[in-house]
Amino acid sequence: MRIKISSDNSFAVLGLEGAQLNSLVKDSKEYLWQGNPEFWVGQAPVCFPIVGVLPDGRASAFGKECNMKRHGIARMNPFEVLKTHKNSVTFIQKSSAETRAQFPFDYELKIKYTIIGDTVTNEYIITNTGDEKMPFVIGGHPAFNCPVDKDERFEDYKVIFDKPISKPCLRPDHETGLVDVSKVYDVMKGRNILKLRHDLFEEKDALIFENCKSKSVTLVGKNGRGVRLEFQDMNNLLIWSAVGNAPFVALEPWTGISSCSDEDERLENKRGMTILNPDETVSFKYKITMI
Repeated sequence: MRIKISSDNSFAVLGLEGAQLNSLVKDSKEYLWQGNPEFWVGQAPVCFPIVGVLPDGRASAFGKECNMKRHGIARMNPFEVLKTHKNSVTFIQKSSAETRAQFPFDYELKIKYTIIGDTVTNEYIITNTGDEKMPFVIGGHPAFNCPVDKDERFEDYKVIFDKPISKPCLRPDHETGLVDVSKVYDVMKGRNILKLRHDLFEEKDALIFENCKSKSVTLVGKNGRGVRLEFQDMNNLLIWSAVGNAPFVALEPWTGISSCSDEDERLENKRGMTILNPDETVSFKYKITMI
């Protein structure tokens, strides 16, 4: 099942499977990566209640055992449509026996998409429906066509931060997905522009800008098309593309990051964790503007 929301000359298509974006179109141009098994079949999965990976897929959370694959359980379990309007749709997922077998907490996750003009707001609303504290992180994983136009190349694109980046980034291991915090990579060198090239992602995985002071980045090609990502509610930004000269780049706003070498096995102690009390609700937003 797919739902289209529209505004002026732009529209977005959302899929019930994973409650994720399937299409972003402005003036008949597709901006969202459409998935290709040659590189990566995904498009824009929602990562919850972990982002990245756990060591051997395991952790404890307030003494309870968790067993989760990369990016958690939300994307792999059913959603329902809660509300629809011409320019918005809200999906909902509630904890179940299947989710509790991996993440032993009760929750309600609402994902709302709203399009106004050329901007799609992604909102994650999380409620602890259980009777004990619940730890989690959440993040978006949207990937964008790069290039958008046929007369462009991947190398014609750049990512422009709204502030210079002086802090070196972290990078997860290609094989394990884990982050060795003793290894840092000063790819920006105090600049605010990252020129894209495929070899950035061949030897190492994503660029992790932890506690990023910049809260807006623009991905743009030589023809002036691209997307702007605004992530005021998220502390971290990842930039990633698949190996093998993949024609996309993902801009990923996360509240946490993948498991790090200086962390223990307890989920509640990991970077960026939100701890929700029973009956407490919190929300996080980020925006994608097609340009």
